[in-house]
Amino acid sequence: MGDLQIVSTIIIVSLIALSYVLSRKKPTIKYITPLIVGVVSVGVVIVSFLIGGWIGMRVGTISFTAFISSLISLLIISIAESVKRKFSKNIHH
Repeated sequence: MGDLQIVSTIIIVSLIALSYVLSRKKPTIKYITPLIVGVVSVGVVIVSFLIGGWIGMRVGTISFTAFISSLISLLIISIAESVKRKFSKNIHH
């Protein structure tokens, strides 16, 4: 169980970092990056049922972890942006 938590933490941190690096050029990419990872991981979960066996179960577990991590990173990015907007709005008034 500890390995999945480490993988999940790595995915969350890398998605948040990647989103903010890419958003410097285009701000809308900030939200698209975790969504793309989420959609791809759902596709991999479906494919893991076709693989079957222990390998399919392992692939499905890791991709499900990636899906949950992408949702968590999307939530963190959204909350950070709303807090950032709120503080910048309060500073200007």
